[in-house]
Amino acid sequence: KSSKPRIRVCPSAMPSMMRIAAAGACVLASASAFAPSGGLLMAPRANVLAVSRSTGASTGVLALKAVDLVDKFSRMIEHRDLNNLRDGNLRYRNAALAKDPEYFKRMASSQKPQFLWIGCSDARIPANEIIGLDPGEVLVHRNVANQVVNTDASCMSILQFSTEYLEIPNIIVCGHYECGGVNAAMSKNDHHAPLENWIRSIRDVRRLHNEELSKITDMKDRAKRLVELNTLEQAKNVYKEAVVQRRRTYTNIRNGDPTPRIFAMIVDPKTGEITDLGFDSTDYPELDDIYLLYDQDMAQAAYADKDESYRKRPSTFRTRRMYNRMPVTVVAAKKATAAADDRVSALLSKLQTSDGDKGMMKELEEIKSLLNNK
Repeated sequence: KSSKPRIRVCPSAMPSMMRIAAAGACVLASASAFAPSGGLLMAPRANVLAVSRSTGASTGVLALKAVDLVDKFSRMIEHRDLNNLRDGNLRYRNAALAKDPEYFKRMASSQKPQFLWIGCSDARIPANEIIGLDPGEVLVHRNVANQVVNTDASCMSILQFSTEYLEIPNIIVCGHYECGGVNAAMSKNDHHAPLENWIRSIRDVRRLHNEELSKITDMKDRAKRLVELNTLEQAKNVYKEAVVQRRRTYTNIRNGDPTPRIFAMIVDPKTGEITDLGFDSTDYPELDDIYLLYDQDMAQAAYADKDESYRKRPSTFRTRRMYNRMPVTVVAAKKATAAADDRVSALLSKLQTSDGDKGMMKELEEIKSLLNNK
């Protein structure tokens, strides 16, 4: 009456290839017995009771390989049961508390990460560990091939949350060599939706840099270069976002250091080494020509003489206040400058005709000069 799967393989009368097929069926049958309610794997290893080892040499070897295959997968299954996960969690908590008894109390109080990591979902690239930082020091967002797509609500939400709410000063876009998403984009295969839709943006990167990539004859080297180019393009996409531009504009006014800073990095899974690709937005003047949304001069004029915080708006859900769309956009800035210039000119004309205060006229002349210099 036990719910544990009991699988018997009695292959004495089967040809060798059928035995292997039967062994594969054992693995599938074991997998189907896991967590019928959709939970974690709960079943113990498959109970393979009998495989004939008394047949001829070739069929005997194949049968033993089949048993080894089943046994290997069974052990893997066993080590992924819920009790094993709980034991692992207990070891983790005990080790953390032994090192710092206040560790979890501190983690529960708040988070103040200094980095947002936008990386690939690949299980070989753990964000915290690979840059030597502890939990709480890195806010992590991961997807296939570390994409920053402006229609991806998840990625756009994490950018807004990290920039406006947590005020994180550094954003790292990190790719890695041997990336499955990039390799898929190099093939001419339909990987079916939604995966094919997702990797199409990597195909776009490949198209943008086709001239450079086509000169690389070795396909492995070409794939590595596409990994780098894709990561650089995603760093550009971070720079394009309005929420990032707003924060960078304000911090540049306040302390001359626009944040969040944006980094493009690559990890080599073969060595564990991380490399900075040296992303600098000034190397791509077309970014500002096309994507710059906020007028830097107008922002400087608005905040230079006042120690006021960035204009904020109340959240509709919390009392916490978040950054608003200030300073004004380029179009609005030009209109405001023209309007101010007209008003000052009209005032100067009025004062000149009425023999107004000389000091005021001098001050207004200086203001007009500053506006014209903009």
